[in-house]
Amino acid sequence: MESFHTVRMLARKYHHEMRHIANGAATANALLAAATEVTKIECHPVSPDDPLLCGAEAVLEPELSTIYYKNSVPPNIAAFYKAHEFGHHWIDSATGICTAADIDDAMPEEPSAFGLHRVEGYSPRERRECQANVFAREFLLPADEARYLFMNEHMTAEAIAIQRGLPINLVYQQLSQGLLIPDVTQTETQIVQVSLDESQQKAAQEEVGPVLVEAGPGTGKTRTLIARIVWLHEQNIDPSSILVLTFSNKAAAELRDQVALATPDTASAIWAGTFHSFGLEVLRKFGDRIGLPADVKLADPTKALLLLESVLPSLPLRHYLKLHEPTNVLQDALAAISRAKDELVTPERYLELGQQMLLEAIDESEREAAEKIIEIAQIYEIYEQLLQQQELIDFSDLIVKAIVVLRDYPEVQHAVRNQYQHVLVDEYQDVNRASGALLKLIANEGKTLWVVGDIRQSIYRFRGASPQNIRVFEQDFPGAKRLTLNTNYRSQNTIVRLIENFAATMRAGNSGQPIQWNVYRGEQDECVKMEVATDRRAEAAGIARMILQQHMNGVAYQDQAVLCRSHANLARFAELLEAEGIPVLYLGNLFERPEIRDLLSLISFTCESTGGSLFRIVQLPEYAVSVEDVHALLSYAHEQEIAPLYALCCLEQVIGLSPSGRQQLERLREHLDGIDYTTPSAVFLSKYLFSQSRYLETHLSTDNVIKQQNRLAIFQLLQFAFEYKATDENDPKQQFLQWIRRLEIFGDSKQLRQPPTVAAGIDAVRLLTIHASKGLEFKAVYLPALATRVFPVIPQANPCPPPKQLLDDESINLHNDEEECLFFVALSRARDLICLSRAEKYGGGSNPSSLLEKISTHLPRSPKSSPTWTTIESEPEAFPPLPHLTPNLSIFAAEDLDQYLRCPRAYLYQRVLGLSGARNDNAYVRFHRCIYKVLRLMKSELSGTDVKLSDALAKLSHVWGEIGPVGHPYEPIYRQTAATLLERIFSKRMSIVSEETVWEIKRPGGTIQLRPEIIEQLSDEVVVRRIRTGRAPKKVDDNIYALYHVGAKQTYGTIPLRIEAWFLTSDEIKPVEMSNKVISNRLQKYDAAIANIHAGVFPPEVNERNCPRCPQYFICPGLPTSVSNS
Repeated sequence: MESFHTVRMLARKYHHEMRHIANGAATANALLAAATEVTKIECHPVSPDDPLLCGAEAVLEPELSTIYYKNSVPPNIAAFYKAHEFGHHWIDSATGICTAADIDDAMPEEPSAFGLHRVEGYSPRERRECQANVFAREFLLPADEARYLFMNEHMTAEAIAIQRGLPINLVYQQLSQGLLIPDVTQTETQIVQVSLDESQQKAAQEEVGPVLVEAGPGTGKTRTLIARIVWLHEQNIDPSSILVLTFSNKAAAELRDQVALATPDTASAIWAGTFHSFGLEVLRKFGDRIGLPADVKLADPTKALLLLESVLPSLPLRHYLKLHEPTNVLQDALAAISRAKDELVTPERYLELGQQMLLEAIDESEREAAEKIIEIAQIYEIYEQLLQQQELIDFSDLIVKAIVVLRDYPEVQHAVRNQYQHVLVDEYQDVNRASGALLKLIANEGKTLWVVGDIRQSIYRFRGASPQNIRVFEQDFPGAKRLTLNTNYRSQNTIVRLIENFAATMRAGNSGQPIQWNVYRGEQDECVKMEVATDRRAEAAGIARMILQQHMNGVAYQDQAVLCRSHANLARFAELLEAEGIPVLYLGNLFERPEIRDLLSLISFTCESTGGSLFRIVQLPEYAVSVEDVHALLSYAHEQEIAPLYALCCLEQVIGLSPSGRQQLERLREHLDGIDYTTPSAVFLSKYLFSQSRYLETHLSTDNVIKQQNRLAIFQLLQFAFEYKATDENDPKQQFLQWIRRLEIFGDSKQLRQPPTVAAGIDAVRLLTIHASKGLEFKAVYLPALATRVFPVIPQANPCPPPKQLLDDESINLHNDEEECLFFVALSRARDLICLSRAEKYGGGSNPSSLLEKISTHLPRSPKSSPTWTTIESEPEAFPPLPHLTPNLSIFAAEDLDQYLRCPRAYLYQRVLGLSGARNDNAYVRFHRCIYKVLRLMKSELSGTDVKLSDALAKLSHVWGEIGPVGHPYEPIYRQTAATLLERIFSKRMSIVSEETVWEIKRPGGTIQLRPEIIEQLSDEVVVRRIRTGRAPKKVDDNIYALYHVGAKQTYGTIPLRIEAWFLTSDEIKPVEMSNKVISNRLQKYDAAIANIHAGVFPPEVNERNCPRCPQYFICPGLPTSVSNS
């Protein structure tokens, strides 16, 4: 099957040939007429119900030399239909019966990482149809020609579509290809023949299994796996009986491509894919045995979460009820359920384990742990019922249910074993235990089982991978043989010896035998470097100098890589290296890139009522509107109760707009013309970029690496938008933004961080996480930030830990073992140079990583040595002060200062610029307001003796109707909780403080106001309580309690005081004790916040968990200019 690159080149070839025959005419009709003339294939429109169509949109009948297509579609769509079928003719000459799902003028080339495509990429049929779509687009409008028309002829997408007679979505996609990604060029595929060494040949040609091939880094694992397949072919083994199970879809595709170079017929016949995609294959064929339909529908993680969200009010949540964000626990619960399925533990068994823990509990802590297990078990049971009701399965079910079918139906097991008589497994160390169980069912005692892996490279344990499979291979498959690939072909000798020395210290590889590989490449001076920097900036500058030196020595930028443990560190080093002039390829978090935030803000402005996104939009050069003008427009929209988008149509009625502001906003109105409630995000973005605005001009102005990355990111967003399908009748743009928030909150957006395949040719230093570097190699590798708390990272507490019975020694040591494996993988990516580095401080002081200590005697310099890289200049401020936005304040509410301490930028947006402090769907805020309003209304009554609970609940009903989260999906939870909380307050008859009671705390920069909530003046002391609506944490020490201590002391002098926090959900009262030193430190934080507010210092506090929940997520950190130009 051809690659998309080859398909595009083929389409261009035929475009130019047909255009020549058409005497230079480039319209769709002219090209298609020429195609008919050359191929003798006639195109006939027929009625949609004509039997010749077989219920499809278009059909290619090669034997009849005819294309049939629906006569009901518009001419420009019919042109695409015909070009699609000509694509089938020129690509594979096979019959095409193409449905509406097959013929798609906007289908992206690379499948998304969501839904079924997350499991198997494009299926062979989908890939074939996608290639025909790509062919049709490139044949009718080559991407380079689309670029020329846009850039040189200044034609809009609509003008091109009309001139050429093409669908507008086709033109949008070709402009995306032509303008945003590197152009395709003809390349020659070079086949390098490398003979196998003795250990590789023995492994590849071992006749009887089970065989486990232990393949260290650079020892030719993939070469040996390919050789195994070729050898089986040479033994006259039917290629359709060969099953190759890989860790990723990408690995499977690359394997097929490499096999095709050696034996093309074999490549097309073998089955290669992941365990999950094989499970899907089994369930499609045999799932009817357990009641599954043939077209199995998959719930990806986000869909699974939506399922549980739909029944959240009825879930038996107690310990895991988090009112502020009820959905948070669902993500953690699903992770626990996935882990249970990986261990083949059913809901019933999970419940049994929890009940057993409860019976054995000897203290409150153990009882709570057991109750949490039981709570998860109950959620697990409900989740399984939901999946069954909607005929869905999740990712783990692909393995679990395939096991059930194979185990419980002998005829299915026999059929599968008979079909796949030779089973090969790549990256065996990354297989989870459930997949291991599946393998035992299909491998038929393992006589023809051949697996390859390296236990030291087990870096996916957080996903459930179990290197235990390698440890117990002989137990799982009696009679198994272990073979070793013993020559490293990748790295210089010094690097190999460094890797060996670290491997000898690893728990994962502790077999009691020394590790030593033969070295193919020999010796080179200064292959290993150890550098110490004064700080991160000096470290980046030192790496930059080394990169430039390597480049001067002939090493291309793209042959060098910077590897980090986390994306957060990668982002920091990417920014610093770019500042040093180093071209880097790193997209990072797609939705947090500036150019993507610009476009998401535009979408937000067209569909969300607050209009806050205008604050970012007007910072764009072609608008450049001031803060005052933004306020004027938004105030008008608020007064008239219309959407800000529609306020743009009434600019002449907006009071207070400056002349320049009116002019610039009129331009924005023109650029957003024609956008309405029904416009999908992909269409809006394409229309804005390719027809109505000049936004792309700055990104197309130069071709440096930074601009190329900007364009790649925009391309990624467009492809993501074209794949997104709205789920209901609401505005599809608003749904699109909500989907992005969900992906960010639940971590699924990480799937979009890898640059598309078309970026491979960009000559820039690769910045990768160590996980992403697995399987790659580079001439020079830089491994920075090797410091305590950075690498190894600090283990995070599991919010939903599994039953203790599922914890073994491997689970207990999982974190440390995986960190060691990651370091091993990082060291072994380098061919000629590995540079290890650390800084003496990353914000605060920092010590060398414990990983460096393990190899310190094998490094050219001690990790504890004096800095070799030092900072010369001070680091510029990333977010300079904004004096024009400084509020003139002398009094500050304590809650406002707390917000500043959480995120200064959010304080600026919400407290200074007056934007909404809550998303439209934040029911918790409305619930919270209801509680406090009722408390204020009852402040005098609760101190009496004859007030009734019914009075309090009646007030709640009234207030709830006014400001409560009425109609919200979680309203039942909040309503019941609100009533419960009031009952608890009422039962204790506490003295709710008057709303007017304010404590004023004088500080150097101003006065802090604090409103206490409950004050009880007892005979011998005063008790001040702060009401919290959540559950009690283990320790209560928020900054604001320092103000409570100071305010109470000011008010009550020498009277003994108690400061407490009352957590209503768990009905716990916790004392909050603070020493004078702690109080002083907390007050200094408030003093610093006040000083920074006066100075206009409002930097964003980036936090991947909190930021996606912020109402200003899509606009941060954007701001308009300072004053109007009137």
